[in-house]
Amino acid sequence: MNRRKKTSIVATALLCITLLLSGCSSGKKSTNEGSTVQGQMETSSMTAEDQKSASSETRIYKDSQGHEVKIPTNPKRIVLQGNPIGDLLALGIEPVGIDRRFVDMSSALDKEAITAQDIGYPTNLEKVLSLEPDLTMLSYVLDKEYEEASKISPVVTFDGSLPLKERFPVIGDIVGKKVEAEQLLQDYDLKAEAMWKELRANGKIVEGETAVVLQYYWNKSMYVMKTGGLAELLYQSSGFGMDDKVKALQPNSGPYIEVSNELMHEMLIGDRLIVLHSADKDAEKAFEELLKTDLWKSLPAVKSGKINFIEDKWNYNDMTTSGMLLDEFPNVMEQ
Repeated sequence: MNRRKKTSIVATALLCITLLLSGCSSGKKSTNEGSTVQGQMETSSMTAEDQKSASSETRIYKDSQGHEVKIPTNPKRIVLQGNPIGDLLALGIEPVGIDRRFVDMSSALDKEAITAQDIGYPTNLEKVLSLEPDLTMLSYVLDKEYEEASKISPVVTFDGSLPLKERFPVIGDIVGKKVEAEQLLQDYDLKAEAMWKELRANGKIVEGETAVVLQYYWNKSMYVMKTGGLAELLYQSSGFGMDDKVKALQPNSGPYIEVSNELMHEMLIGDRLIVLHSADKDAEKAFEELLKTDLWKSLPAVKSGKINFIEDKWNYNDMTTSGMLLDEFPNVMEQ
């Protein structure tokens, strides 16, 4: 074989090797591109799963009765049994199911704007089931209500009778808005402090003045109220004092201390008398009759003209009503 022919064969072989390597490289590139696309699809799929997971994140919560329950971190469909609807509304949450009695009787809640379905009293669990809640909140428990409701969704209990400053942070924690709840309470305290300061500056309240709260119902029953609702505002550290004799009164049921006509002078003791009354026609008529009696007219606060009236629709201690009451109460003191 001559030198020229040998060189040609080597060149041809090198060309073939080059083409082969080029093909392999091209195939490898194609495979890598396919892997990249597949990886991007997997990443996209994982992102969707992560988003879904994020929307249904859960945590373990220990409720007022000691149940440790797995609940949504940010529940979206809440059924609330009990009174504190205004607490959830203040946090920007409207439940899908509520006992609408507490909306209808409240002054601060816009009845028409609240679209939550009525779950009734006692709670209609079939209605709750139809609402497909991701969380059910019970402010009290009747019979086997907890067990039955737990078959529908995660359930937490809390004490709905607690004062606003104790209950509101609990509710904020349950619905994943603990920080917001704490901030709203701070704002409320500052506004309340400013209200009391202004009332004193305007001479509407005297330093050290005491007050007693009377709740009057349509059936002529009367109760002294030391806690809950309006009383929580009145007896703040910057507000009215409470006479020692009133402090000693013991409730008959919950916050209610029953008052008879004969015992009014022994129980309605304070520099000022604040009367919660109903706008119901029968109640108004019965109340007007009471105002004409000698027993009523001889009460010290009535004789001194230090008596103020407010509709009992304001006698709620949820955050929404409590906040609005800070604007309403100075008007009550103008009477």
